[in-house]
Amino acid sequence: MIHGLRIHLVAIKLALATRMAHRADFMMSASMMVAVELIVPLITFLIYRSGAGYPGWSLYQAMLIQGLFLLAKGIAFPLYFGMVRNTLNLVREGSFDLLLLKPNSPLFMVIITAFDPEELGKLFGGLVLVSVALRHVPNPSLSQWLLFCLLMVLSQMMIFSWAMIMSAAVFKWVGNSRVFEIFDAVTDFGNYPLSIFSKGAQTVLSIAMPVAMIAFFPASVLLGQSQPLLVPCMVMTLVFLCVGSLYWRWMLARYTSAGG
Repeated sequence: MIHGLRIHLVAIKLALATRMAHRADFMMSASMMVAVELIVPLITFLIYRSGAGYPGWSLYQAMLIQGLFLLAKGIAFPLYFGMVRNTLNLVREGSFDLLLLKPNSPLFMVIITAFDPEELGKLFGGLVLVSVALRHVPNPSLSQWLLFCLLMVLSQMMIFSWAMIMSAAVFKWVGNSRVFEIFDAVTDFGNYPLSIFSKGAQTVLSIAMPVAMIAFFPASVLLGQSQPLLVPCMVMTLVFLCVGSLYWRWMLARYTSAGG
């Protein structure tokens, strides 16, 4: 565990040092990423300014969900979500075979070699949005903060599950970048309050594919709102993590070298 963490930290330092060689390009790329991610909060702001809004949710409560969604991505995308594109490129080039010869697991190797400093812009944007939103809602209690921290861990588990499933899929569907579109299409529902969807959709987003764990339930805890689907969603997030891990192992065992 400690040895793996040290290796990961070294990989992060190398990636940062490499990217900092072109600082202007790095800052511009990171800024563009943040600008794209802020489109949804901007649209939400314009909706509320026009007199409309999400029923039962104030502007800053909705902003808290979207800020936490961006914050969760800001943690996941730089640290490990790059494993999807990394795996896709390695499999397409036929270089993934080299990872199979390493003393560490292939999953660990595709993670530590995929750190993307540019994605840190999402983390900064998420922190700013959350900070602004929290100034306009009641202060959470200590117990709320503790439960929030637990849910944010589960949020990362949810995203990591998707990363494993998508990475495993490209073992068979070599060079298929459509997996990113699938992820965006499904997880974008996590930007919005669960209550605005139908009962059936709420069940799907909480249990079948617990996307609501990414931001909605952590935000609800900070706001002191009781959500009946919280516990089932927590359980299904752990199940989803197991499914992602098993799928990765299953597809890895069936991997055949590709290239060209």
